[in-house]
Amino acid sequence: MIKITCVVENSVKLGSPFWGEHGMSVLIENTQTQERILFDTGQSGEVLLHNLERLNITPDSIQQLVLSHGHYDHAGGLYALLKARTAGTTLPIYGHPDIFSAHFSTHPNGQLKPVMMPKTQAELEALGARWELNVQSQPITAQLFTTGEIPKLEPLENFGDERLVIQNPQNPDERLKDPIKDDMSLVIQTSQGLIVVLGCCHAGVINTLNHIEQVFANQPILAMMGGTHLASASEARLQKTAERVASIPQIGFSHCTGIAVMARFLAQMPQQAFVFQVGTELTFAL
Repeated sequence: MIKITCVVENSVKLGSPFWGEHGMSVLIENTQTQERILFDTGQSGEVLLHNLERLNITPDSIQQLVLSHGHYDHAGGLYALLKARTAGTTLPIYGHPDIFSAHFSTHPNGQLKPVMMPKTQAELEALGARWELNVQSQPITAQLFTTGEIPKLEPLENFGDERLVIQNPQNPDERLKDPIKDDMSLVIQTSQGLIVVLGCCHAGVINTLNHIEQVFANQPILAMMGGTHLASASEARLQKTAERVASIPQIGFSHCTGIAVMARFLAQMPQQAFVFQVGTELTFAL
């Protein structure tokens, strides 16, 4: 059985012992092989470690880790997680080679706010990080794979988040739109179909699903959950996204989807859509 648990997200249920924050982290467990893989680490180690403790998950029991991209709200808890593990142990970490690139968000006053990973590669390696970085899809376990870099072919998803920029290497004073090439998602293969776990999905839901169908030979998608980065999406993009996901039986929306967009999809797809918030547990047969 595959068990998927939301460890960090913006919201928690009333009366929950968990903490919430702007960020994302998901635990994937194979109950047959006892494999535990953590996808993203949220924004802070404090929230990540608190919620893992509430789930009775020790840092040492996490065998592999995947980073969807290098933004602080997905990689910010990594340093604390590594520090909480037994000294001298290593943790394989999968991701895109660009996860350490400098990323910025533009404030209304024009100032740049760093939104990249808060710790350096060397600082993380000193605590046992072992990097497995590749632009192509990588196998993590027998059932779990990264998507690799996602081609951005859908015109409606080419606009992205205009606040997110990088500095021109040839001219540091010039700001360029951030392509966020390091954005990737996870795919879990089961006997019934594919489970897609999204981090922030900066590449776009349509682009991501189209890419997955190509890489995984049109296997049916059984479920999708995670951040969709649709909070500021156009009406045309929202409509096309709804059409694209309409055939997926279970759709969990989180994090950067935006409250208004979540409410819209919950109303449009009441039998399929749900809020994938901290503490949510889903199980799937292998």
